[in-house]
Amino acid sequence: MYHGVGGHYCPADVFESQMKYIKDNFRVISLKQALEMSSDSNGRFRSEVVLTFDDGLRNNYTIAYPILSRYGLPATFFVCPGLIESQQWQWPHEVEQRLLSCNKHDLAIFCNNHGLSGRVPGGDHDCGAAKNIIAYMKTITTRDRQKMEQSLRSLTPGFKPNGRQNDLFSLMNWDELGALPPDLITIGSHTVSHPILTNVTPEEMRFEIRESRQWLERRLKRPVEFFCYPNGDYDESILDVVAENYRAAVTTRPGFFNQGDDVYQINRIPAPDRLPLFAWRMFRP
Repeated sequence: MYHGVGGHYCPADVFESQMKYIKDNFRVISLKQALEMSSDSNGRFRSEVVLTFDDGLRNNYTIAYPILSRYGLPATFFVCPGLIESQQWQWPHEVEQRLLSCNKHDLAIFCNNHGLSGRVPGGDHDCGAAKNIIAYMKTITTRDRQKMEQSLRSLTPGFKPNGRQNDLFSLMNWDELGALPPDLITIGSHTVSHPILTNVTPEEMRFEIRESRQWLERRLKRPVEFFCYPNGDYDESILDVVAENYRAAVTTRPGFFNQGDDVYQINRIPAPDRLPLFAWRMFRP
């Protein structure tokens, strides 16, 4: 399971070393092939690996895809068509970078306005504060979270992403997404706009799940059969709707995918930013 590639999350040279390691030691297959093997009573997993990338970040296109192509490694990119259409960052990225642009005084104002005083560490450009605030925002309803986002935008009207931030957080556009070859890159749904599905109404949850597939298929003219739960959060009602609309779904729960597992709760192994730890997790996820 990857998200961004490049920068400190997973530097390009580290990512390439991981792909070379994978190529040399495992058999990389598509998510579709893995599902076919899992349903074959005579099949058996041995050294197969499936590569997945969440969020549809542009660096998946500019950095990850050329390396995947060079090594001939198939992968699945899970994307949000509503965010691609608006070219809007995912909300945790925007919130984090705006919070990091705040000085101590403005950060205190924001925390006071939203009842967070004393619940997060303070300080100029405090990464701990930003992460704790985002963690809190993931626990509230989408409407309340959006109110906090708007409050933060009002507090940081001069915020403009720099080149490094755009490299890390900007999304692919439709032309870039459409240019990915279907024989190598599978496109999956990550909802329309990446809300945490357990924090929205049942009607919003159904729209985010169903419309994202329809929107992607209309724009890309290719099947979209697989789903990824934003933030890894879901419940039985969400599972039911996903099962009505997709062939399978992946979680953020660490572990292997074994034959007989629920194909709507597929485990994944988070990819770290160091090759030795990456190699260890391939055997001890």
